[in-house]
Amino acid sequence: MEKIKNFNLKLERNAQVIGILSKNHEILDKVSRFHDHYGVLVSNQKKLIDLNLLYCNDLTSLEKSKNDKRNELIDNTMTVIRILQAFATDDHKKKLQLRLEHLTPEFLHECPDMGLIKVSKKAWQIANQYGSYSTSFVDKIKLALNPENSKTNLKFEAKYGLNPVMIKNIEESTIGFIGSILQYQEAIKEKELVAIEMKMILKQSKKLLTNKIDKFALLSESKNPQFYNEYSQAREKQNIKPIPEIIEQDLEFQDIKTVESEEKDETKSKRKVVPVIEE
Repeated sequence: MEKIKNFNLKLERNAQVIGILSKNHEILDKVSRFHDHYGVLVSNQKKLIDLNLLYCNDLTSLEKSKNDKRNELIDNTMTVIRILQAFATDDHKKKLQLRLEHLTPEFLHECPDMGLIKVSKKAWQIANQYGSYSTSFVDKIKLALNPENSKTNLKFEAKYGLNPVMIKNIEESTIGFIGSILQYQEAIKEKELVAIEMKMILKQSKKLLTNKIDKFALLSESKNPQFYNEYSQAREKQNIKPIPEIIEQDLEFQDIKTVESEEKDETKSKRKVVPVIEE
């Protein structure tokens, strides 16, 4: 099953960053792109919380149901196998004895799920073969037309105790077990898909913080040092690399609502000396 390493810690660290940003809306509101990226980060966080609820769904009841139906199938199958083993020994059927001698409760419990289903199917076929029980609608018509076969069934049942109800029990418990397997596997598959989506969103948030939000936060280093220091400390807990040099051409300064004329002049001078670094 898909697992997410340190998910709760990552979620908590992102929540700390979001909390710092949310307390400083006046800084975010000065740059529309900064505010937009913050909105995406918050949206990702909400998605992760919702997905985590799905991921944490308890599958214990489905697993218990599967195990209960598996034990039921083992019990019903062993009931028939023991009768067939007694019949094979009593009637000196060496080949049948060899086919059945390894089939013990321990063997069935150790079988994988599909292996158990195959063993149960084989026991069902052998029981029908020697007990002459009808397995289809056509067989039932033939049995009705030939009462002698019905007498044979009654003799076998009287001698060894094998009856149609036991055969039916194997059928029903096999079908029930298969259904429980499919239901359990489907639940596991859904969990794995949720885990994949969570990993993708975590990766998106990490990239958003490193490539976008960190750069916008750097703009406040001189004007809002308290905010920037708090933000940087929260980011350091996430074991990030140092914030890369800012690419001022990509920050869309036209969206800044209030920019002093002196800052404009200073920005222009920086553009002349700071080399452009492509992301």
